[in-house]
Amino acid sequence: WGLYRGATWTAARNAPGSFALFGGSAVVKEHVFGLTDYSKATFFQNFCASIGGAIASITVSAPLDVVKTRIQAKSSDMAEGGWSIVSRMAREEGFGSFFKGLTPKILVVGPKLIFSFTVAQASIPFFSNLIDKK
Repeated sequence: WGLYRGATWTAARNAPGSFALFGGSAVVKEHVFGLTDYSKATFFQNFCASIGGAIASITVSAPLDVVKTRIQAKSSDMAEGGWSIVSRMAREEGFGSFFKGLTPKILVVGPKLIFSFTVAQASIPFFSNLIDKK
């Protein structure tokens, strides 16, 4: 356990979070802005799409993040497996417990994710044009 306690749950959290980030962004670009060619998105459209993607990503990954945090918060002599934490949470705290801290996560992690994803999405067409000109 030690340093890598919760690593599996972190990886499990990141996969659906990434799918939701790209998927949420695509939904906004397609259904809000009517874009079919995402490389034609303006900076503002990328920004708005990043907001949608970030909120989707953080929300989808929240349950696994809560479990991961609880695994890591236990001392090594009180270590508990993820599935037993999931079982106890569902039984004792209910479904809502998997989304504890969602609003602060969106408010703290959201802006960082929005900034980096907006810049990345806006940069793709720029670098594609640079490469194509050569």
